[in-house]
Amino acid sequence: MKDLSLVDLKVNHIGIVIPVESKSKIERDSGNYFLRDEIQGVSICFVWDENLKLFKEYITQEGRAKNYDIGYNHICYDIESKEKMKVLHKHILENKIGIRLTLPEPSPSQQCNLVTFYKFFGLGIIEFNILD
Repeated sequence: MKDLSLVDLKVNHIGIVIPVESKSKIERDSGNYFLRDEIQGVSICFVWDENLKLFKEYITQEGRAKNYDIGYNHICYDIESKEKMKVLHKHILENKIGIRLTLPEPSPSQQCNLVTFYKFFGLGIIEFNILD
């Protein structure tokens, strides 16, 4: 686990902030529907992008995201377990490469399980989806 790096982790999705009024167009165009994330105070919708070969998570600009810029917001990686997340968390803090923004919390989507957000200095926001 010492040698774990982000390149070893599988990308789960990229997060994109949208204006609230864009929800109906995204639902119409994609055939997918937004669901409410009560913890974050936003609505989210996962849409598979065939060109990128990954999911895009659309996040409404409200709640925790009300002051976020429209557009790209974060990348999310899958991490196997809470234990591996603890080791990675310790590595992030000891090496002063970032800070934790949220404690692990349940995602309302089927795309993610427990999620935690970090701000990596020079990189931006990275979300980790803890699989176990």
